[in-house]
Amino acid sequence: MRRLELIIKQIRRQTENEEFDSFVGISDEEFVQYINDAQNNIQAKIIQQHPRVFIKEKVLTAVSGKEKYDLPIDCFLNNKVHNVEYSPTGDEDDYYVLEEDTIKYRNPGVTGNPVKYIRLSGQVLLTPQPQGSGTIRLNYAKRLRSLDKRRAQIGETSPGLGYVTLNTGGTDQTLNLVASSISVDRDSIGENDYVCIVDSKGKQLATALEVVSCNNDTLVVKSTTDTVSLSSQIPKGSYVVLGPDASTHSELDETVERYLISYCSWKILKRDSSVDSQEAMMELTEMLREIVASYAMISDDVQFIPQLNTWDDWSV
Repeated sequence: MRRLELIIKQIRRQTENEEFDSFVGISDEEFVQYINDAQNNIQAKIIQQHPRVFIKEKVLTAVSGKEKYDLPIDCFLNNKVHNVEYSPTGDEDDYYVLEEDTIKYRNPGVTGNPVKYIRLSGQVLLTPQPQGSGTIRLNYAKRLRSLDKRRAQIGETSPGLGYVTLNTGGTDQTLNLVASSISVDRDSIGENDYVCIVDSKGKQLATALEVVSCNNDTLVVKSTTDTVSLSSQIPKGSYVVLGPDASTHSELDETVERYLISYCSWKILKRDSSVDSQEAMMELTEMLREIVASYAMISDDVQFIPQLNTWDDWSV
């Protein structure tokens, strides 16, 4: 899928909103909001009908006597868990499936090898609580990264050095910004709590960098840790985008780009009180139905009855 700026250009042409400035016309910020609304809407519709489309796996470390474990920050609606497994040793061969239970059967204070899990307010609770160290393997529906424009470009830290090394603790980090075809959007950056750094294709290089200050030449962020940084080195020419988990490119398939364009165009036409908005809404509804249906899993293979490893199997 094309980066967000190009999609916005297409929508401006389509809705005849190409002329704008700080005082006249519709700003890019509204387009950004509507396109993110479109992405959130279509992902929710897809998950409702095809829950396994956006599955992601993550392994958590279990702690002896600890009952509660936070779900990953990108878990859709902070509760869309598909499967939980536990390994008392951390070895792949020792994972067994935990059964889901309700809060009524919570059993705090009892330790052993977990048999069940409970979902509660962005966490999973293990019952019984682990009696030693182990690992928890989660499969959950991943929330798509939010979309944003390129707000600034990273320059060299010093002549001849083509990258910035992020601090891993202690002092704040200064990222030099370079004058380029992209002007530094210091006001928008300064108004946001977090930014991400991405490359020209939208690949995330660092996430959830907490903003301290920004001007035309520098961006100051708090020192980062391995939990929020995907790369300790930020190459010259990388881009700044707004939000703790954002990119310039959507993770959806390129065939879904037409829906983001149509949804945003419909919102803009409504805002302009255009008579075309009703027709655009009808086309949008049919497009949504078609795209959601296309995400159905192909099931031409022979379907076998699944065989699950349970705690009883592991304990034999």
